[in-house]
Amino acid sequence: MHPDGVDRDLFGNPPRYHADWSHRRGEPRVFTLMWMMYLMGSTVIMFSSMAMAYSISPHITRPAAKTMLIIVVLGYSVLWAMVRFSQQQRAWSHVRFTLRDAVVLFFPMQAVIWPQALPVLAHWPVEVVAAISALSLAWIMILAGVIALGSASIERNHGKESVRVLWMLMVMLIVFLAPLIGSLQSSGAAIGVDRPRVGWLLSPITGLLEIVRDRRELGTSARVFIEHWRMIIALLCVGAALLLIARAQEVARGRYRA
Repeated sequence: MHPDGVDRDLFGNPPRYHADWSHRRGEPRVFTLMWMMYLMGSTVIMFSSMAMAYSISPHITRPAAKTMLIIVVLGYSVLWAMVRFSQQQRAWSHVRFTLRDAVVLFFPMQAVIWPQALPVLAHWPVEVVAAISALSLAWIMILAGVIALGSASIERNHGKESVRVLWMLMVMLIVFLAPLIGSLQSSGAAIGVDRPRVGWLLSPITGLLEIVRDRRELGTSARVFIEHWRMIIALLCVGAALLLIARAQEVARGRYRA
């Protein structure tokens, strides 16, 4: 803090769009570091689960890889929102900062997703690994839109705890509603491996499980159907729409303030 009471940067400049420079401290470096450590931890869990195996084969590595990817999904679907909704909200562009988070989350993830096509790991077909990556992108965009809308709402309500909790519950509902409904319906288990369970993609968790579903009866470890790709594209459109809505709200509010 400057002696005159104004928060300034290293060059003595006051913030232009904010009350202080708190948004610059540790962002996005700390967030990136935490995410990289989280990814490393999930990788350690995968390899530690195979430590007692006498030999390494896809029958052993695939369940371990699936567990690792579920941990990664929980990171970007639940922990991301939990971190951002618990922080002081910025008064400028929530969409911009959320998209920056999305980039930080998505690209390092590829280092743990794409190696699963290797024979020494899960040895899934490249198309399956690409579908995992695309599904992750779609859900990150959806959650980015929800987080941007929620952050703006929290800011408008001056950071009220009840509003933070409400938006966090909304994220949990979005992520876990489809698995909850699926667990209550026994008919889903009767669907053969030759048919896609498209509804499972309505959650990032069950979507991952559907993409990597064991389809050895079809002569392949896993398989992606055209219906899967159509749903992934639909989810991408939903994410883009949410981000556009959040941005439109920011523009409208900026003009109202002006």
